[in-house]
Amino acid sequence: MGRMRSQPILIALVAFSLAGGCTSPNWSVWQRWEPPAEAGLSLHPVSGGELLELVRSADASAVLVNVWATWCTTCREEFPDLLRLRRVYRERGLAVVFLSGDFPSEEDAALAFLHDLGVDFPTYLKSGKDMDLIEALHQDWSGGLPATFVYDSHGKLSEWWEGRVKYEVFAAAVERVLDGAQ
Repeated sequence: MGRMRSQPILIALVAFSLAGGCTSPNWSVWQRWEPPAEAGLSLHPVSGGELLELVRSADASAVLVNVWATWCTTCREEFPDLLRLRRVYRERGLAVVFLSGDFPSEEDAALAFLHDLGVDFPTYLKSGKDMDLIEALHQDWSGGLPATFVYDSHGKLSEWWEGRVKYEVFAAAVERVLDGAQ
């Protein structure tokens, strides 16, 4: 029954196009169309250097980068505070970048975790060597997770932490960077 109902609609669309209703139908768009990813959620592989380039090119007054992993209990506990920061300070110019330290084979678990928390924007997955990421973000970082870095609008590191940090500490650091950007 559903197939029978869709035929008249398809025929009408083709007739409309042929009659000039669409001046230049772009059939290639329809051929490669796929349903949108769930609310924009995706994981993009990125190296430490590429991540810093993203930070420097962000159109934001402050950028908070959080390195986390699904197997890290402390990371999972801290995540709601980071999402709250994004909600509270996004209108003032804060961009939040999540970088999963999970292995590529754990990408599905990372996406499921992000989905469960309502993350609806692109995030990143560490690629390359751990030491390259550590050296790119901060030479004193041991590589322990979670790790959070706050950058100003020029990509200059303002503050960073290793381990779980309370919301108020993050908020104060973000406020300082945002206040300095004005």
